[in-house]
Amino acid sequence: MIIWDKRNQPLRALPVAMSILAIAIAWPQIVHPASHLGTDWSDFVRGAVFGLAIGLLLMAIGAEAMRRRTHGSKGTGSSPCL
Repeated sequence: MIIWDKRNQPLRALPVAMSILAIAIAWPQIVHPASHLGTDWSDFVRGAVFGLAIGLLLMAIGAEAMRRRTHGSKGTGSSPCL
C-alpha cells in the first residue's frame, strides 16, 4: 500500500491514523460553515475523515496481528514494547 509496507512494519500507519483522527475531532473548531446549508457537507466530510482514520487503524492492527501469527512475536515492530 502507499502509506506503509504492511508485511514488514504495519504499525507505522498508527501515527498517520491518529493524526487523521485528531483532525476529525478538531474539525468543528477548524471549519465554520458560512451558512446553514454548509453544515450538512461539513458533517459529511467529518464523518468520512472519522471513517478513514478508524479504517486505517483497524487495517494496521489487523496486519500487525497477522504478521505476529505468521512470523512470531519477534519481528520488526515500531513500538518499543514489541
